Amino acid sequence: MKKNRIIGILGLGLFGSALARRLASHGIEVIACDIVPDHVNEIDEELTIGAIGNFTDLDFMRETGFGNCDIIVIGTGANLEASILGVLNAQELGVHRIYCKAKDQRSAKALKAIGAYQVILPETETGYHLGDLLARQSVEDIVNLDDQTAIVEFYAPEQWWNKEMNHLKLRQKFDLNIIGLRQKPGEILNTKFPANYTFKAGDIIVAVANIQIFDQVDYLERI
Repeated sequence: MKKNRIIGILGLGLFGSALARRLASHGIEVIACDIVPDHVNEIDEELTIGAIGNFTDLDFMRETGFGNCDIIVIGTGANLEASILGVLNAQELGVHRIYCKAKDQRSAKALKAIGAYQVILPETETGYHLGDLLARQSVEDIVNLDDQTAIVEFYAPEQWWNKEMNHLKLRQKFDLNIIGLRQKPGEILNTKFPANYTFKAGDIIVAVANIQIFDQVDYLERI
């Protein structure tokens, strides 16, 4: 039987509480803490365990059950010293997949140096993400999978209308692999479409794209 993942969240500000709610909505067990009682009480019903206390205190973390977590996320980046202690405490409890929020590159570098699995710079990453979207007017959304690959969601360009998908040779020409279609925003993704599907105005396409090619050639406008 597959074991349910348990994720710990240290700090329940806007970032931490949003993360906790989303994880809980996916049925993931969440253990979380904050030193502010209201932060814990506000989402306590959605948590597996919600505790009021300081995650820089190793005994508190142990007693709360953070040692049972598969992943720990440090959701507050304002105090670098506290974040470092959070990482060290998580490691002491045997948890080594630790994600940390950081306020700047200096903090991110320090957290990586002591063993954080991944460091998140929310404002920087949000800025990059919005910049990518605004630079490509045809694109509705873009999610980077790694340094070379992204999932993009965009409306079918006018140049594609009334043309069959296989005739456009998108994979061969531009390394663009279409994985689904929608007729309107928010609709369930249709992944069962024929190779000769004919694009029409309003089609929303979800595809895996090569970022390097995406940046070099705006194929959405030139096909």
